[in-house]
Amino acid sequence: MNKKKSIVLILLSALMFGTYGVWSRLIGDSFGEFYQGWTRGLIISIILFPILYFKKEIVPIKKKDIKWLLVFLLFTSFTQAPLFYAFNHMDIGTATVIFFVSMLLTMYAIGISFLKEKLSTVKVLSFVLASIGLYVTFSFSITAFSFFAASMAALNGIASGGEVSSSKKLTGSYSSLYVTWLSWLIVVITNAPVSIFLGEVQHLPSFDIVWLYQMGYVVSSIFAFGLIIEGLKHVEASIGGLLGLLEVVFSLMFGVLIFNELVTAQVGTGAILVLLAAALPHIVKLYRAKIRLVTS
Repeated sequence: MNKKKSIVLILLSALMFGTYGVWSRLIGDSFGEFYQGWTRGLIISIILFPILYFKKEIVPIKKKDIKWLLVFLLFTSFTQAPLFYAFNHMDIGTATVIFFVSMLLTMYAIGISFLKEKLSTVKVLSFVLASIGLYVTFSFSITAFSFFAASMAALNGIASGGEVSSSKKLTGSYSSLYVTWLSWLIVVITNAPVSIFLGEVQHLPSFDIVWLYQMGYVVSSIFAFGLIIEGLKHVEASIGGLLGLLEVVFSLMFGVLIFNELVTAQVGTGAILVLLAAALPHIVKLYRAKIRLVTS
């Protein structure tokens, strides 16, 4: 597979990730926050299981990895319901910006504090830009929307950042697909009891339009992951990281085109700062690689 095709796959992955807000809004209050999460997790788990089984990738977890697995699963348990709530109680674009910057800040915090990643000048600058972006967007959100909805978007970002960071301790010993399957499995195990306890309606599968939206969400979730994994096999991680940032752009675009949302100056400024913060380490890495190539 050539580089151009890989770039296309990563762009399609970002597009799929960008549709999450659309599917959440289309489902709306037809499904409870925890119900939509555990049923989607169950469907994806069932789809992935035979693939893992025939590839013989379902293996016992080593004793030394149990601690990080538990950390990973704890964070993962909070990655579905909060963002679904936020998407349905505030603008998709605004929720995405808050989610993304919270995830970025969490990844930096965990990477530096627990994964022994070096605190470089670039990372400090990126952290500052992301923090300012979060302040701008969040401060606007709690006046335009509810504080709780904005907090749920931030909580989901923290959970996702913890999930991604802790997964680094697992993907070196286990396949990415296996780790992903475990993440969806824990969503089922933890979210289903909460859904029942809260009295959410446990709908039986049917041919209603809302189930079509749920299946669209399922398909997007599977393809978003599969495309990014395949695409990153053939391009530099820095390029993949830059292209993946288009998830924020796509989310903002879908909010405007499908739900007639307005991108305010505050959200636009926050989004730009967040994109700059996330892109900066990748840009510096690519620049240094180019310098080494020229001087070698």
